[in-house]
Amino acid sequence: MACTGNGASTGDAGGDTNTGGDANVAVDAPASSVDPANAGAFAVTTEAASIPGSAAGRTLPATIYRPTGAPTPAPLVVVSPGFRMARTQYASYASHLASWGFVVILADYADTSFFPDHQKLGSDVKSVVDWALARADLAIAPAMIGAAGHSLGGKISVLAASLDPRIKAVVGWDPVDSNSPSVAPQLMTTLGAAVAVIGETTNASGGGMPCAPGAENFQQFYAASPSPALQMTMNGADHMDWVDDPSCGVCGFCTAGTLAPDATRTASKRLDVAWLRRHLLGDTAMESWLTSPPEVAGGSAQVVRK
Repeated sequence: MACTGNGASTGDAGGDTNTGGDANVAVDAPASSVDPANAGAFAVTTEAASIPGSAAGRTLPATIYRPTGAPTPAPLVVVSPGFRMARTQYASYASHLASWGFVVILADYADTSFFPDHQKLGSDVKSVVDWALARADLAIAPAMIGAAGHSLGGKISVLAASLDPRIKAVVGWDPVDSNSPSVAPQLMTTLGAAVAVIGETTNASGGGMPCAPGAENFQQFYAASPSPALQMTMNGADHMDWVDDPSCGVCGFCTAGTLAPDATRTASKRLDVAWLRRHLLGDTAMESWLTSPPEVAGGSAQVVRK
């Protein structure tokens, strides 16, 4: 899909949280009462970048989101967009994570054709990690690296984790395992990263080509994931609820759901922070937000874990 989103945003400071510390050690962890769906404590700055890909001639246009005044070394999250979607459609997610102390690199694909080589896209994420670690001013903690993405980007994030053991945690937003190589279950049985997926079933079937076919959807990623893993199902959501502007031109090709898109995005941002803090920083205060987020009590979601 091709769609032009809004420009990159700058996150607002807010909340009373702090992050930091060594890998798998929660330092200055927020109280469990602090909702990770709310903006974190840090103001966010952005920087445009052009990052070399995994082979000559491959370049990834990117935006770096940096938390002002956050503890270092900092955790890194590489965010990959959906198929034919501009990275600007995911600016709010990157800014939200950065407000919680993560350095986030939101990168377009080096190949935006209709038939990109998924293996190369996964290798490109590995190159983004290499590039970020080589930049001393980013002060990235090598043991605190995660990946996240929507649709194709969710698959590429898992594929990258299978290629790069430095990626310790992944969040997939309605990931779709289309085209070769298939990652679920083929590349996931020995995966070393903790995987969380959030998705919908509105677009799992139907006339024409479903946007997230049931045989390739988020449920297949969860089924193939070793423990620890989490699956969150958003009742009534649709595949395009995860983009910042679901009214974009081609977004209408996916059947609309009954759940307000804002509800899906809020749940996803909470999951992003909670899962990545839990598995990159060892922050046990996030446990209740993972197991019992408000959407479960409200009846709009179900969560299963292993």
